Amino acid sequence: MLGQKYRDDSLSAEELQLLKDEINTLSDTEIEQQIRPAWMEEEIHTSTVGNERMIRLKAAIDSIIGKKPAGQTPLLHRIQMAAAVLLPVFILLSFYLYRENSRMLSHEIQISTQSGERADIQLPDGTKVSLNSDSRLSYHPKSFHKDERRLTFEGEGYFQVSRADGIPFLVNAKGLQIKVLGTAFNLQAREKYHTAEVALEEGSLLLISTQSCREVVLQANQKAILDHRTGNIRVTTEYDIREHSAWRRGDMVFRNTELPVVLKKIEINYGVAVQTDCTNYLNECFTGTLPVDNLNEALEVLEKSFHLHATAVDKQVHLLCR
Repeated sequence: MLGQKYRDDSLSAEELQLLKDEINTLSDTEIEQQIRPAWMEEEIHTSTVGNERMIRLKAAIDSIIGKKPAGQTPLLHRIQMAAAVLLPVFILLSFYLYRENSRMLSHEIQISTQSGERADIQLPDGTKVSLNSDSRLSYHPKSFHKDERRLTFEGEGYFQVSRADGIPFLVNAKGLQIKVLGTAFNLQAREKYHTAEVALEEGSLLLISTQSCREVVLQANQKAILDHRTGNIRVTTEYDIREHSAWRRGDMVFRNTELPVVLKKIEINYGVAVQTDCTNYLNECFTGTLPVDNLNEALEVLEKSFHLHATAVDKQVHLLCR
């Protein structure tokens, strides 16, 4: 068979011409039918063919059938083109993000809540802070968690401080500085109040009055009250210290609290202005629980407790005597 002799490279010149004439009379399909069994079934010996010749043969075949070199598939080619186009964009974007990150680190970060809002945040050191209504917390990220963790606070918040040995946690509030290494406490320090309060649930705190320079160490289940007018700090032991952070659970808890203080907390929590002509009730005290998210229910409790009539229009609340 001429085909077999051709594969064995044993054709004479006359037989080679006969094979060419025969192939020229056949269609591509007929040629495929003839060579396919030999291609698929016969063992091909390549030991006599050098590697360089094999590489040249493969390159020639690839060129004829239009196959791209290994690693240059159409998808890979498109990816390479996309990378070439996007690389400058990524470089510019990385530079922009680096510059913005550096700018942010050099500026103070402030987190705040409006009236009626509450928020939970986590500081870079893992400390968790819950902000009550109308509160603000600020710190410098560039210096935070290096030699000290310092922040400024105004309003009311609950702190769960992560322990970091040798790196004190410092809070600057109105007229008060708090130093702690790891603890949980509720802090209330508002501009509108004459006092600031710290209720400690766990651990210990060092409190410093910036006015009188008095220092007090607060232990668990104790509350410290700072008088802004004198700078003095008074410490009491609380029966249930968690009452001070009850706002995190949806309640405002009062024990023998004067009515003006109760009304002030309602104003701050709901962002309203409370007016009353019932001056005879202003020296009364209130013991009970008010909701932090339902103004009508809170006013209804006060109505029944003090025999008042409350009306709320927009952001104005009026308490009338019955």
